[in-house]
Amino acid sequence: MSENLIKQNDDPGYIIAWKTKQGFETGKLDSEMTYGEAVKKCEELIGKDPEKTYWPEKISKEEGFKFP
Repeated sequence: MSENLIKQNDDPGYIIAWKTKQGFETGKLDSEMTYGEAVKKCEELIGKDPEKTYWPEKISKEEGFKFP
């Protein structure tokens, strides 16, 4: 079970999610990348746009529940 919690840089299937620090705007970038690529891209985006918070997010391949 704990092996699922450890992220490796070459783990595929990540996108970048974001939200504004002031307000309720959220979004996701569509391009799929590895965890390591997503972390680097988040760092780059944070440097360019400090008004938003960025993080790597695993893409869910399940078709059932969708968060509203």
